[in-house]
Amino acid sequence: MGTKMVVIAAREMEYAAKLAEFVREQEPGWEVAAFTFAGALRMELLEGNRSIDLLVAEPSMMREAGASCERARKTLALVESAGACGHDGWTEVNQYQSLPMLLAAIRRTAANQPGETGEGCRIVTVFSASGGTGKTTLALNLLRQAGERGLRTFYLNLEALNATSVLFGHGEPDSLSRLLYGLRAHPEQWESSFNRLCRHQPYLRTDYIDAPDHPGERLAMTSDVLSELIDRIRSSGRYDLIVVDPDQGAGDWHRGLLLLSDRVVWLAIDDVQGLKKADRLFRYWEEQSDSEALADKLLFVMNKAQGQRPLNRWSLPGDGPGMSLPYVPQWKTVEQPGRLLGAPSFCGAVDELLELLELRERSPSARRRKEVESHGSFRAHVRGAG
Repeated sequence: MGTKMVVIAAREMEYAAKLAEFVREQEPGWEVAAFTFAGALRMELLEGNRSIDLLVAEPSMMREAGASCERARKTLALVESAGACGHDGWTEVNQYQSLPMLLAAIRRTAANQPGETGEGCRIVTVFSASGGTGKTTLALNLLRQAGERGLRTFYLNLEALNATSVLFGHGEPDSLSRLLYGLRAHPEQWESSFNRLCRHQPYLRTDYIDAPDHPGERLAMTSDVLSELIDRIRSSGRYDLIVVDPDQGAGDWHRGLLLLSDRVVWLAIDDVQGLKKADRLFRYWEEQSDSEALADKLLFVMNKAQGQRPLNRWSLPGDGPGMSLPYVPQWKTVEQPGRLLGAPSFCGAVDELLELLELRERSPSARRRKEVESHGSFRAHVRGAG
């Protein structure tokens, strides 16, 4: 993200010192200053000779500093609850959360400036409370059709048991482990590590990291590690869309991922047990903090639908699913994985879903550049991959 000047202001000395130290360690190229008194902050803002890219401060300290805060290009308010800052122009972040989560918010805010990296990159997670809903198939179709619209995409597979090697070929199964280790041990080498491990799938028009063969890496995932990983990919400036494909689960990192995402496509099928599991998981998470923030991101989608309305009782929010994706009977016996990406009825529904997610062309000419590629060429690529 380049050199930046970041000012941190919090009244509690230990808090300000710890946050500043962590930011310096993780972003060695940044200049970081910390203040615990509003008067000293005001003096730095008024008389300092450095250009301040981002001011991260408690709202009370920014109010005391007054108009001098306008000298900072961006502001991030440290609050205990949403809406607490009382200022429309200030972006908020929960003050009391893990340091990696705070750093992720700082990075996003610092990058979200005209001409800076990471601006406009959307994170869409395809989630389900139970298996067998077609989550990965939808994620891959989203990537391919978003690519046809000219969007630069990245696929992040976080399933504990991965089977996408039939599509992507056999690559380096320890890629994610190496990337996560480097992120923590040598953050200054992130870009070179990512360049070395990132691969491209031409038919899907997406970049990706080879998924591990062993489930241990995903089972050991934490919210902090995941937040850092996604933030680094997002802040690279390479992508317009990151599609995350996690396994089903009710862990802290699953909920953290959903909160981190811009939109969540929550898949369900017209099955009484599957709907009951989805309802129970949603109600469980609804009882946690930030339930409104989570609900605002969710789009419930019925997959493998054989009608517009589910036959079983719908107890999830709304009168019914936000939209339905059609059942494709030919997919029950698919031998060639490329055929999972070419069903006309499903492609049409995915186009509708992209519109609901507001994932439109990067340029007016993007849709006119649509490729004419056969499933045979994709199968040839799959056989030769890795």
